[in-house]
Amino acid sequence: MGDLWWTEEDESFETGDVTKIVQEMVGRKIRLVSFHWSTNSRKEYLYFPDLGWSSKRGMVLSWKDEVQEDILSKSQFLVEAVPNQEDQIRLISVRWSTNSRKEYLYSPTIDAADERRMVLLWKGKVQEDILSKSRYVVEKVPGKDNQIRLISVHWSTNSHKEYLYSPAIDWSKKRRMFLSWKGDVQKDILSKSRYLISID
Repeated sequence: MGDLWWTEEDESFETGDVTKIVQEMVGRKIRLVSFHWSTNSRKEYLYFPDLGWSSKRGMVLSWKDEVQEDILSKSQFLVEAVPNQEDQIRLISVRWSTNSRKEYLYSPTIDAADERRMVLLWKGKVQEDILSKSRYVVEKVPGKDNQIRLISVHWSTNSHKEYLYSPAIDWSKKRRMFLSWKGDVQKDILSKSRYLISID
């Protein structure tokens, strides 16, 4: 596995051009690392465990413990372009998809606690509703060429951005929840919605 894809010293991202970042990601296998929760000695990866939310939905969590090959396999996303949208992407599970079926990360009409929405993996037939709810805007973290945020296109409005983020809510001892924030966006949310990109 390679190092973090781009760094602040990487000249190709000095401009902070989101369109260029999206172009570089599309068609590649990447991993997302929580900047807020990772340390110098441990990367906290988003991943797709073998845990079902329902018959057609899988869980998406953040792995808090030692990273082994199984986690690295389940944390791979394939980045897909959204037609005619230069700043938007979809994320597909590499581990669970097949040649005939793509499993998309998406933001369903399922609420978690308080002002939070679930973020899940769609395992069933892909229709227009799923394609809409699986669209995410890539936002560059100001002043940080190596950090991005992801915003739900389907649920955001002109006055409100709905960010994907890693809260201080555990699913189990070694797993953290991965959710979408529906409320007012404050500094804590902006910090927990920062992700680094890792590429093989």
